[in-house]
Amino acid sequence: MSELTPKQLEALARERAKIFTPGWFADLVSARLGFGDTFWLGLFGVLLFVVPAVVLIGGLLYAQAPGALTPFFRIAAGLYALWTLGVLQALLRLGRHGGYPVAGLVVTAGIAVCGLYAAVTL
Repeated sequence: MSELTPKQLEALARERAKIFTPGWFADLVSARLGFGDTFWLGLFGVLLFVVPAVVLIGGLLYAQAPGALTPFFRIAAGLYALWTLGVLQALLRLGRHGGYPVAGLVVTAGIAVCGLYAAVTL
């Protein structure tokens, strides 16, 4: 594998600094990122921020208002399902073919369905 030049490393650092900014989210939903970035960062990278927030708020609700815990989890599941549907439409617009992209589309659709199911049945 070839080594990256300092100029390439700087360009890579500038590109990575854009991740999780408002413009990056707009690019993600508008299908202007690559399939891998859209799938991995759009679905699971976002969870690096969402899961700790849901756990923290859930713990506070459990301690202070246990009756509000189930509605909170329903809302969180529904919002993540809607986000997943947004990622799914971006993946469909990218229109990749082959084994892994098709599997990514199936996984994304499955996550969206499970999130909607959890939001309805909790």
